[in-house]
Amino acid sequence: MTEATLYQQLGEGAGIGTVVNRLYELIIGDESLAPFFAHSDMAEQKRHMALFLAVATGGPNAYKGKEMDAAHAGRGITDADFDKVIGHAATALTEAGVAPDTIETVAGALLALRPKVVEGAAV
Repeated sequence: MTEATLYQQLGEGAGIGTVVNRLYELIIGDESLAPFFAHSDMAEQKRHMALFLAVATGGPNAYKGKEMDAAHAGRGITDADFDKVIGHAATALTEAGVAPDTIETVAGALLALRPKVVEGAAV
């Protein structure tokens, strides 16, 4: 029997959608992060994040948007902002009943993106 992928462990598309919805509730509720999304199409933003998480966790690759670094260029995102988003992601995953070791794996995938998201991050 094959071990389930992280994508499957998260509940595939529906499970990831639930986590992404909660993640953006937390982000928009965070007064230091909300301004980054003031002019965003949140349905599109959530769709992009769900597609990204699907790929990052071993699911299908249906993302056709901008490259990660191009999408975040010039936004002024700091290490502190990035870390807050990672924290909110961990909270959303915890609330969805995801095991701590699985959360660590997801966080590792997200942390690897720091150089593509944070302005002036060391590569």
